[in-house]
Amino acid sequence: MFGRGYGPGASCFSGGSGLFLMMGIRLLIFAALVFVGIKLYKKYATHSRSALKMLDEKFAMGEISEEEYINRKTVLNKKN
Repeated sequence: MFGRGYGPGASCFSGGSGLFLMMGIRLLIFAALVFVGIKLYKKYATHSRSALKMLDEKFAMGEISEEEYINRKTVLNKKN
């Protein structure tokens, strides 16, 4: 009665244009999930690289010994 179409219970999702609309919505949801996944991966990868960079700087400035540097670097590389 209130839907678009010719039969009872017909709506904008029951015709051909509704099919494309639903596929478009699913495609947008999928694209959003991929986007969020990429952002999270980049954040994780950047964080682990920054830890190694900080470790390299501490060793270069003489704040930690070579033995401690090697031990910490080994631990950080195992996490990746």
